[in-house]
Formats: sequence, structure tokens, C-alpha cells
Amino acid sequence: MRIDMTARDWAELVKPVLPHLVKDADFPEFAQVRIEVGNLALYAIATDRYTMGIERRPLDKRDRYRPQQPVHVDLDDVQASLRLFRYSKDSNPALSVTIDTVSVPVEVMGDQGRYNVMAVTLDAGDGKRLVMQDRRMQGRDPAEHWQKHVSAALARVQGGSISGIYLNPDHLGRWAAAVRAGERLTLWTGAERKDPILVTVDEHFAGVWMPFAWGTGENAAPQQPTVLPWLDELAGDYTDLRTASGLLVDPGTGEASDEDEDAE
Repeated sequence: MRIDMTARDWAELVKPVLPHLVKDADFPEFAQVRIEVGNLALYAIATDRYTMGIERRPLDKRDRYRPQQPVHVDLDDVQASLRLFRYSKDSNPALSVTIDTVSVPVEVMGDQGRYNVMAVTLDAGDGKRLVMQDRRMQGRDPAEHWQKHVSAALARVQGGSISGIYLNPDHLGRWAAAVRAGERLTLWTGAERKDPILVTVDEHFAGVWMPFAWGTGENAAPQQPTVLPWLDELAGDYTDLRTASGLLVDPGTGEASDEDEDAE
């Protein structure tokens, strides 16, 4: 199938998921973006097992096809496509994205031949072309069940009585690439501390983030903040400790609250 888009559209499809890839010579599948055509949208998926990011681009009615075999594109190829098909505020070239089989040469025991392989082919009006072949290794697709994981996180009852979740700080920055200007990222917790965090950005991005496993039973829960030194150091001048939780900035508007004036 062929999908018409722009260089910016392509970048917005793949760049949000790239932070969820890692290069490991022993596990090359964790450095591959899964490009998948669904009934209503084109998806880019990437995971290293601890976080998973999924970006969706709705298909025009005329572009809607039946779901088809996904293509697993190497990180190096995706990065090459972003360098080749650049855009700016003054220039945003049109691209055609073709997801289909291509014929590639192969040599078997000295004999030359050709075979068909799935690929994502990008073509620009100026003649630039990039063919990104499917690099999936048999039986090694960490994103194979992405729909199951994301659907479970979306359909569950969000939130619970838990307080405090261990998260790997190395993963914090991975989500920034999914947020476009003027958007906000939302984290949704499940009912249990061990449940994956659901991450959403408007309607175009969803992800799951596995909490950091640290201990079992009571040791799996962070210590309550009241036992940390902060309260003793900061709340001593308050006659009513409830005011210690007052926010100086209104989270709804981002503007200073009345308490900000009192603080002065």
C-alpha cells in the first residue's frame, strides 16, 4: 500500500518512539521500529521491554486498507531517513510511503538470485528514494504483542489507593519526544503498584512504562514522605501544616496563586 504524507509527517510518526530503542549486538531486535498498518491508522512501535512507545497516524478514508504484515526497520535506517528527508518551517517536501515487498539480490552457494522481502520505501518528488528492508529475526519480535499490552492498560480502571511508585530515572527523558508544542503528557497508574504506567499524549501517542522492581512485599513500597527530613526542615514555621501543601502556582492556568503574594 502507498500512503501520501510529508517529511514532517514521517518525522512525527517515527521520532517519538526512537528513545525506546537500545543498541545491543546480542539483541538487535531492540533497535528496530515496527511499522504496522491497521484498519484506521499507521503505527510506529518500539520497545526495549521496560518501556514501549506507540505513535499513530490516522489514515485518510481513501488510504484505509486491511491490516497487513508489519515491517521491522533498523534504527540506523530510520535515522538515515530523517537526515535524507528534512523539513523546515519554509519547506516540507511531499513523500510517498510504500509498504510492500521489494526484490533484493541474494547469493546462495555462488549462484546469484533474487527474493522478495517486505520493506518501507520512501520517495520524494525530487527523486530521492530510501528502501528500508524488514530486518526481523525469526521468533524475535519484542513488540509483537503491543496491542495486547496497550489495550490492557487503556481498558483497566485507572488509579487506585497506592501511593509512591519506583520508576527508573533513566527512562524519564524517553517520553519528551512524543510531546509536540502546546501538548501535555499524562501518566496513568493502575490499581496495583506493580501495574505498568500508561503514558498518553493527546490522541496520537500511547506508551507503557514498567515500574522499577525494588524488593518485595512492604519493601516494594517507597517510604512515606513524612519520614524524610523535608517536613521537619520546611514546615516548622507553619501553624497549620495543611498550608504546607498549598501550591504557589495554579496547575490549571500556570499562573501564580494568592499564596504567592503572601509568600512575598
